[in-house]
Amino acid sequence: MKKLTAFLTALVLFLVSAAGMHFYAESRITVNNNAFSFWAIEKKFVAREALTKNINADTVAVFGSSEFQHGRKTPYHPGNMFAGNKFNMMLIGAGYYQSLSHALTLASIGNDLPTKEAVLFISPQWFRSDGVLPEPFSSRFSETHYIGMLQNPNLSKTTKTYIIERVKTLLKADPPALERTELYEKVLSGNASFSERLNYRLYTSFLKEKELQSVAIRMARDGIKKNASLSSSEREPDFQALMDQAGKDGEKENSGNPFFMDDSSYRLFIRPFLKAKKNQSVNGSYSTSPEYADLECFLHVCQDLGIRPLLVSLPVNGYWYDYTGFPKKERQIYYEKIRQVAKKYGAELADFADQEYTKYFFEDGVHIGKKGWVMINESIYRFYQKNKTDKTL
Repeated sequence: MKKLTAFLTALVLFLVSAAGMHFYAESRITVNNNAFSFWAIEKKFVAREALTKNINADTVAVFGSSEFQHGRKTPYHPGNMFAGNKFNMMLIGAGYYQSLSHALTLASIGNDLPTKEAVLFISPQWFRSDGVLPEPFSSRFSETHYIGMLQNPNLSKTTKTYIIERVKTLLKADPPALERTELYEKVLSGNASFSERLNYRLYTSFLKEKELQSVAIRMARDGIKKNASLSSSEREPDFQALMDQAGKDGEKENSGNPFFMDDSSYRLFIRPFLKAKKNQSVNGSYSTSPEYADLECFLHVCQDLGIRPLLVSLPVNGYWYDYTGFPKKERQIYYEKIRQVAKKYGAELADFADQEYTKYFFEDGVHIGKKGWVMINESIYRFYQKNKTDKTL
């Protein structure tokens, strides 16, 4: 009897503790400010509930890759440039995120975007001949976004089928995840057995709670605090002054490296490998890649959900790419293909191809630097303001 009493007491304490942790995390993840939006961390990107609970009428979903983790200590990163502003970018992406991952996430959260706008940073390096590789894709795969995509009634059958088939192909590198996605499809199509439906309910409840707790814990660690009210400032940044300052800061942080990168990046990642990199990319090309079809998939999702897309076409660092021998002709072919995709789908295009040789546009060989962030932030802000004005007419 004593053992049973002890067991029941322990069970009650466990359930009370679990419930308390759940309700605390639920209340914690809605922060009511734009600090969450500009927070660029993996735990956030894969957690569907955390994203949707922090989207408001002035949120623009901005998808990209590792550039969001660069420049965060400078005044030019969007999290600093727009701190306290009503306008905010919901940054989604890190290294190994490419068009397909973003198409999947947008298909999951697109119905929750009041602005009906989405921005996609397009990195030339995505368009290598193999496109996104299975292992990197599976490392960034979100099962809750996959379920959200499957449950979205506004997504066309064609778009949904493309995503499912691409995901299954790439998840061959992760058989357990592949098996779970097949279970989700079976249950949500109404063709599952009782035991499969039960398995689905138990596992997805665990998955949701795991993501919830992970985000709440990481938010506390990174100082993302809940505020009483949303930011209300509508002051436009002085982009010209920021551009002038970015040039001055770039000169201060460059002691003469020929690629106009930040010296810290040059010394760590470029200078030790200079001899090996010389003319190593003479056969380089981004003209043929499955990434183009994945990019079109992202735009199909936009069409299905009535979302206005802005494609930010990032350039390459011309000084560095010339050194590695990557042909200028091939670079121009790539830029033109992006223009044609944008035109085909009626997407707005912020085309920075002519900035290959802009000093201090880059932090290193590929990542956006001081001037790059100023110019790109302005293009996104103008896109937001234009669409905001159109709504009031």
